[in-house]
Amino acid sequence: MKEITIFYNGHIRPVASPYAREAVVVKNGKIVAIGESESILLDHGRREAQLVNLEGGYIYPGLTDSHLHLSGVGQKRRWLDVSACRSKDELLQMIRIRSGKIRPGQWVLGMGWDENEMRGQIPTLDELDEASGNHPLFLVRICHHAALVNRMAYQLAGVREDEPDLEQGAWGRDERGQLNGIVYEDATRIFYDVQPKPDYAEKKETIRLAMQEALACGLTCVHTEDLRYIESVAEMVRIYRELNEEGVMLRTHHLIYYPYLEELADRPWAAGAGDEWFRPGAVKIFADGSLGGRTALLSQPYLDKPDQRGIAIHDTEELAWLTKKAAEYGMPVAVHAIGDEAAANALQAMETYPFMAAKNGISLRHRLIHAQLMRPDLIRKMKNMPVVADIQSRFAVSDFPWVMDRIGETLIPYAYAWKTLLQAGVCCAGGSDAPIEPLHPVWGIHAAVTRRAPHEPFHPGYLPEQKLSVAGALSLYTIGSAYAAGEEKERGRLETGCFADMTIYDQDLFATDPDEWGQVQTLMTVVNGKIAYRTDR
Repeated sequence: MKEITIFYNGHIRPVASPYAREAVVVKNGKIVAIGESESILLDHGRREAQLVNLEGGYIYPGLTDSHLHLSGVGQKRRWLDVSACRSKDELLQMIRIRSGKIRPGQWVLGMGWDENEMRGQIPTLDELDEASGNHPLFLVRICHHAALVNRMAYQLAGVREDEPDLEQGAWGRDERGQLNGIVYEDATRIFYDVQPKPDYAEKKETIRLAMQEALACGLTCVHTEDLRYIESVAEMVRIYRELNEEGVMLRTHHLIYYPYLEELADRPWAAGAGDEWFRPGAVKIFADGSLGGRTALLSQPYLDKPDQRGIAIHDTEELAWLTKKAAEYGMPVAVHAIGDEAAANALQAMETYPFMAAKNGISLRHRLIHAQLMRPDLIRKMKNMPVVADIQSRFAVSDFPWVMDRIGETLIPYAYAWKTLLQAGVCCAGGSDAPIEPLHPVWGIHAAVTRRAPHEPFHPGYLPEQKLSVAGALSLYTIGSAYAAGEEKERGRLETGCFADMTIYDQDLFATDPDEWGQVQTLMTVVNGKIAYRTDR
């Protein structure tokens, strides 16, 4: 195997030098030289060097998705994907078609429905029963904080008509007070528990499909949370190690769902340990739910449901205890907080138990995942704390305009305020939350730059004052994500001494209309100096 690889005949973006930057020399996985192709080949193109012609492609620092669920991405390819449904009739027809293709009694499993895309329509329980026939039904909402079920699913899960709400979940009911087929938050777990469990081979194949898709999108690394699917730390480690050994070369940084903390007791782990391919990160905790399901915890009632303020998955005392517990394992926390009150509770816990650098010297930080509604007092607090805002710019595209009717004029100015966070000095990392939003990073960058959907070219953008430049949006997926993983000294930049993570597209994002980015093709994905994906063109 040749020790030196020269990637030449490309164009490095963003342009950070008045001199041509067209070639990158890699040795032992790290960048040792950058420059103009002719001089680089002259100085380093000795016989033992491997030469890789980039054919005029545009080289970006390796893009990293700071928050997604590879298991969910893989499951979406196996389950019924109903995200394209634009009416309840379309949704019901897809259920009928799937029901007709599987054996009697087999679960109809799907994900992606969004009543906001279906003219506000949600099928009734009777309609779900008719469409699914002799099959239990479980369809996860696009936000993954609610689901649709039928009567057979209720029966298998042992849910009675008079079932009380859970402390951290709820049963949807109609105007008569009867179950209506909608379940919220932790109430969904009961239905997961009665579904057939995937075996090890299925779990591994699900992750493999997702990793390959990520590499094909140009992602060099992902920060993923998969334990709610894999259900074993030992199996999670084994799956990712085996896939890497089998040539699936995607770097992974893992959030550890808090119920699995005890499994770490026998492992000599600390946050940021591992190697250049696999690393554990923070402990994942939920402070609330979603705006779509009205379970995000707000400081004021929902405008369209004045009797609701959301659900606190963990109250302030529980958040503090879990943050302290994570610290005992040498790990920071990554708290899902969409509503402003949830963010306040999470920041209070992080302030009470700040994360100290791990014994291995890796400088990880607490994370506030989503940070969608950030009041000025919360931003002032956060900018003085070593906390990363883990943001999903595509949420602004998916949630507007209906979110304005949900949270009201008081909170709207602080909604999805990525530019405000950055200007305040808060470090922001960029993620997709796939499968909830598209996996391809160009759609997240597009949303950050335009604040609108690609099919709305004349729309000025929702809260346009929060638009980012292309460079600013790109930095969310490079420098910001590296900082969130404690790797800012060695990742997120194309500089000598850094690991050679590179995303090579066929278009210059700095010179192309954002609405043309949907045509972007990944020419090559390079991870730790190795070609992990290459187009067939």
